[in-house]
Amino acid sequence: MNAILKPFMPIVVAGALLAQAPPQTPASLSASTLDFAFFRDRVQPVFLQKRPGHARCLVCHENGTPRLEELSPGATTWNEEQSRKNFEAWQRVVAPGDPMASRLLMHPLAPQAGGDPFHAGGKHWTSQSDPEWQTLAAWVRTGSAQTNSASTLNFEFYRTRVEPIFLKIRQPNEGSGNACFTCHTKIASRLRLQPLGAGATAWSEAQSRSNFEVVSRLVTPGDPATSRLLLHPLSPEAGGDPAHTGGKFWTSNDNPEWQTLAAWVRTGKATGAAVAPSVTLDFAYFRDRVQPIFLQKRLGHARCVVCHENGTPRLEELSPGATTWNEEQSRKNFEAWQRVVAPGDPMASRLLMHPLAPQAGGDPFHAGGKHWTSQQDPEWQILSNWVRGQK
Repeated sequence: MNAILKPFMPIVVAGALLAQAPPQTPASLSASTLDFAFFRDRVQPVFLQKRPGHARCLVCHENGTPRLEELSPGATTWNEEQSRKNFEAWQRVVAPGDPMASRLLMHPLAPQAGGDPFHAGGKHWTSQSDPEWQTLAAWVRTGSAQTNSASTLNFEFYRTRVEPIFLKIRQPNEGSGNACFTCHTKIASRLRLQPLGAGATAWSEAQSRSNFEVVSRLVTPGDPATSRLLLHPLSPEAGGDPAHTGGKFWTSNDNPEWQTLAAWVRTGKATGAAVAPSVTLDFAYFRDRVQPIFLQKRLGHARCVVCHENGTPRLEELSPGATTWNEEQSRKNFEAWQRVVAPGDPMASRLLMHPLAPQAGGDPFHAGGKHWTSQQDPEWQILSNWVRGQK
């Protein structure tokens, strides 16, 4: 299950419905900056809309992710309690304040209109001017964009030395040959860069500050070796991730560009102000329920352990004669594999996305093949439960 970066998440069925909170005032609902009443009264009707040649969103998402609650018998819309549960699920596939970085809006939008190339339910909108798309965009804008004001990273260093790397036109031997901004100003991804103005060759200061907030969330201040921004375009032989849709730019961390990014990351330091994940991954569940999946034999595929004893993330080599890992080995496995999940969000977790068939919402890559054709597969569900924090 190679940890392969995909800079956008396929299909709108992304995100995960976490433990359902009481309908009165769920903590996560009250903390959300998105407007619940707007969602209930104006967004939910979009999910019920009939479209020629397409199923209603509700048809797939009553059993998909994000999940829509099943309508009560005879009902034509959701009640208050159901609406709050829908809100909980669907706010996780938007970037508050930024429609163009929100999977909810990008996946059902035609590529020629700026959307992503994936959505199992087809393309519902051919233009961003479509009234439904505009309704969703208006809801997303009711939320406040996440900021990184506590960052200790140096903005001037970023603007003068890091951003030029994103603008560089790549040579044929440097990945796909495209500049970073070519993709990352257009697709819904964690690295969502501001679009360049007409005729512009660089970003304005205001745009750079917006970019800075986004890019800062992709690094671990003070630690280049664990910063996604530096690992995805780096060759695996040099310690990078196994793949990057834009290709590998650097064959060594001695590359001047890599060193520039590393120097910027080192301008920052970890602070107590960093936001901790809302979900804590459980070691015992990983040891007892997740690890057996890595040992499972599958027709036409090698067991995960066969590749990952020498792959990334790494699985510890089994002791001679052992059929599973001991406690110490299990803890090392846990340390390695928790880095390829987003706690609380299975659909943003590479562990679950790469071995899942694209038609079921997975990424198009995985060197070990596709193990699951459905998110209902028992193994996928076990991994999903672990990511959601099940004990």
